[in-house]
Amino acid sequence: MSLKVYHNIVLVCIPFFISVAVKDHNLWSHETSRVIITVIDQQMALAPSSLKDSNYTAQIQSTLMKDHQQNKPITTLKRLKDADGMSVGQNKTAPNGNVIVTSEKNKLANRPFIYQSFELNGGLGNHMFMYASLIGIAKNNNMLSKIRSDSLINRAFNIPPYIVDRTVRLKNPRGKRERFGGGVYDDQMFELTDKSKNTSLGGFLQSWKYFHNVAEEIKSHFHFRSQFLKPAVEFISAAMKTVYSVPPTAVTTIGVHVRRGDATWPEKLQLGYTAADDAYFNKTMNSFRKKYEKVIFIVCSDGLDWCRKAFKSSTDVVYSENHTMEVDLAILSHCDHVIMSTGSFSWWAGFLTKGEVTYYKNWPKEKTWLSKSTSHYDYFYPDWSPV
Repeated sequence: MSLKVYHNIVLVCIPFFISVAVKDHNLWSHETSRVIITVIDQQMALAPSSLKDSNYTAQIQSTLMKDHQQNKPITTLKRLKDADGMSVGQNKTAPNGNVIVTSEKNKLANRPFIYQSFELNGGLGNHMFMYASLIGIAKNNNMLSKIRSDSLINRAFNIPPYIVDRTVRLKNPRGKRERFGGGVYDDQMFELTDKSKNTSLGGFLQSWKYFHNVAEEIKSHFHFRSQFLKPAVEFISAAMKTVYSVPPTAVTTIGVHVRRGDATWPEKLQLGYTAADDAYFNKTMNSFRKKYEKVIFIVCSDGLDWCRKAFKSSTDVVYSENHTMEVDLAILSHCDHVIMSTGSFSWWAGFLTKGEVTYYKNWPKEKTWLSKSTSHYDYFYPDWSPV
């Protein structure tokens, strides 16, 4: 979308901004920068989700700066829908042609919000469930979503800035928690009884049903930051060249996540955790070999020694080594298809990929604490294949 289009639809009229004087228009004063940030924050709260990509803020700032340098009046929204789909309302036009924002926009900014503090322990996959559920539940209840800027989620992904708040605090926290286990859908979490006050969201919330209403939006939010995406893409490209001397388009990439580590600890096994065995992986990998002529399996794991023994006779397997969890997840999700093991990290690799997904059906172990806290129907995505 061109800057001209952005100029026509997303810039806001703030009278005092026009009066800011800067001797050198190539430099920004502290006050001018503060106003620009305010403008961007307001626009991100009002813009439709289709416009909220990683370049959105930069393009707004670029257009604002050009208008300021050329002493042009700053225009504004005429009519937009905000991130949650609510109409902003019709604005009035001033004699000079600028659009005056109605009080309805202020009402929008003051809507009650749901805050996700990520108070429970867990890795990136767990936090992704908490975040996705926050977005889905907030939209279903016509409320805003808030997370803190220092969250693990915001570090890994280009989360839209209208959701990130550096100072958000609940004066009187009213927490809403799931009644059942983390892998069981609780409809009372999705439909809040009191939507008039700010509230915090608790629990692991590991069910796709909490965010089925915003599934595509969630995928757009989980766009990896460049420091994680760039090495992931480069690794996949290099991996294909090590196995085949053909154009990359002729190769089908299969991301394989193998969780070992804590999933094999005696105390975890007693609770019902299981680790997918080599029979599961080899069976699934062979099915992909039969389906596609040239395949490469890219393995990401916390137990690479185990993987090398399990796949020692395979010449089409490449291992991801010395990468952060963010890079590994970016690698898996950018493969054509994904073979999951167990756990939330695997789950999100499957969700973010655009191809086929298989999961280990013998998780959790029957008649255990974890099996009572998990429903396959609520946890696993409907179109994934159990093996």
